[in-house]
This record gives sequence, C-alpha cells and structure tokens, in this order.
Amino acid sequence: MNEYRIRPVPLTKVKIDKSVMTYLMNFGKIIEIGTYLWVIEGGKEKIIVDTGCSAEVQRKGGFLAEQIMGLDEGLRSVGLRPEDVDIVILTHLHWDHCAYAKRFVNARFIVQKKELNAALSPHPAIKNVYNKEFIEGLNLETVDGEAEITDGVSVFLTPGHTPGGQSVSVETSKGRAVITGFCCIRENFEPPPELRDMFEVIMPGIHIDMLKLYDSMMEIKKRADFIIPLHDIQYLHEKEIP
Repeated sequence: MNEYRIRPVPLTKVKIDKSVMTYLMNFGKIIEIGTYLWVIEGGKEKIIVDTGCSAEVQRKGGFLAEQIMGLDEGLRSVGLRPEDVDIVILTHLHWDHCAYAKRFVNARFIVQKKELNAALSPHPAIKNVYNKEFIEGLNLETVDGEAEITDGVSVFLTPGHTPGGQSVSVETSKGRAVITGFCCIRENFEPPPELRDMFEVIMPGIHIDMLKLYDSMMEIKKRADFIIPLHDIQYLHEKEIP
C-alpha cells in the first residue's frame, strides 16, 4: 500500500463569528479560518481534495474574505498545474469547495450521489449554498457510501452538514488521516478543557441535521489516527501533513 502525504494549499482566509463553527457558543468572537484545496501525494495519480474558491466569490456570498493565493499560484507552490490533476475528490458541493472545479479540465470528479442530487435540486432552505454553474459539464462520478478511490485513499459518507458530505481517508507514514467532509475547525473535535466533561465534540454551527452530523463526527474519530478539520487556520502555516 502506498504511504501518502497531504499538502494543504491555502487560497483564502475568512473572518467569521466563531459561532458559525461552534454551535450556540462564542457569539461575538471573531476568528479567521482558511479555505483550502488539499493535494494527496505519493501515488501514480495526481489527486486533490476540493478546489477552493476565490475571495471574490466568498465576498459575493457575504463573507469577509482575503485572497492568499490564486489557484494557479497555489498549485505551482506544490509543483502542479490544473491540467495535471487526474482526480478531484469533492467533500461536498457548497460553492466555496468547488468554485474552481472547471479549471481541472482533465480530472475525474468524485462526489457522493446524495450530494450531487442535493446540489442539482436543492431544498429552498439551503439553495444559497449551492451554485449549479460550478459543477455543470464536469466529468462527475458518483459513489454511494464508502468507496476506494485508489490504494490507500478512500471516501466514506459523513452527512449532516450537507445531505451527502464525504470524508477522505488517507494512509500516511503516521497512520490514517481523515480530511473531514464538512466545515469545521480543530476545536470541534478537541473541546477546550473546561468543556470536556460536557462535550466529547462541539457541533459545527452549519448543519442540516445535527444528529447525523454528530454521528459523522464520531465515525471520523473512530477511524482516524489524526483528523484534518476542513477549515482550521493551522494549515495556513503547514507545508505538508504529516
């Protein structure tokens, strides 16, 4: 089995109220989060997880966003061009995770069937977080639940944030890493000491089904040797994982 490493590519940073990431907690506390694409290195195929988006797209969505790198610059930092990428695994189809998808002209896109259905025909309550223009015409391959993408890289269904979010399991030299399939930060999985007696995890603030999301978080904790929260700020400063 291949042993992979994961390279975070930070594209934007965003200022948000912390309650967006910690449900019913930390109102009025402003934090920064990152928006990334993730490069999985070590196999024959060139694989990324999510595509990220521009700060302009995020600002149109009402967020205070700052550009760190454009897509081309970010990919160059890890020795890639968009046309080099063979596989794009989309954790979910909120616009900040797939806005650059059409730039990857030679890639297969892996998405959960439930998530694609939700994005193409969204419930009115969540219509604003999807944009069909970003995914129309892509070479989309749907999976239904757990699936091996290549030796040592697999996906599994982690709903709750969205109907069909998927987390990505990657075998590394330090054990199994899981890139979460939903928007979260480190604190969601590692509550501060004063809250650990009450909470094993802290629920993220954005969800469509809190109970399913809780179960997804516990499934990730069971599977992972270490967890990569999708928006944690720490990856602005780390070149590779592990």
